[in-house]
Amino acid sequence: MTDYQPLECDLHDVLEIACLHRALLQVELRDGSRFVARARTTESTADKEEFLLLDTPDGERRIRLDQLHAVATVGADGTAGARTVLGPGPADPTGEAEQGF
Repeated sequence: MTDYQPLECDLHDVLEIACLHRALLQVELRDGSRFVARARTTESTADKEEFLLLDTPDGERRIRLDQLHAVATVGADGTAGARTVLGPGPADPTGEAEQGF
């Protein structure tokens, strides 16, 4: 058994919709790192861990969902849209604080 903490269903749906539309996302991880990548798909392992697969300029990136802090879609003009907080971030262990990118 792993220490994986699954996302709530409505938050998982946000990621599924982003993948369906192959959306460009601004991604913030729990460790504070940030990057922009295109959402490709989600996948589950036999251990019931879930991952988001992203296409980056450096190739595919696979992020375990409980390592995500927030995502925002990036528009054609390069600006980030509404931000969805998925889990706790580096400065907020509850995941409830809302900060801009």
